[in-house]
Amino acid sequence: MKDKVINWGIIGCGNIANKFAKDLLTVENATLYAVASRTQKKADAFALEYSAKKAYASYEALAKDKNIDAVYIATPHALHKENTLLCLEHGIAVLCE
Repeated sequence: MKDKVINWGIIGCGNIANKFAKDLLTVENATLYAVASRTQKKADAFALEYSAKKAYASYEALAKDKNIDAVYIATPHALHKENTLLCLEHGIAVLCE
């Protein structure tokens, strides 16, 4: 039986998000499924660079995507609680450092 592939999302597209996305490329059974930024242009560019299937211009839109299994929070620290709770309220596992 084939192992399940974990569909990851990333909220925020700054430096730490780039590091996480690069590392995610080396993880078996994991894929970058979606990214979200404050602008569609930035989300689209990030998604293109890391081959994400979806790019969102709002964190809420990403949180509503039922295909996402886990989200990495890559926003500034002051937003971590808000972004984490948003994902948890939509039933998505969260990695927040």
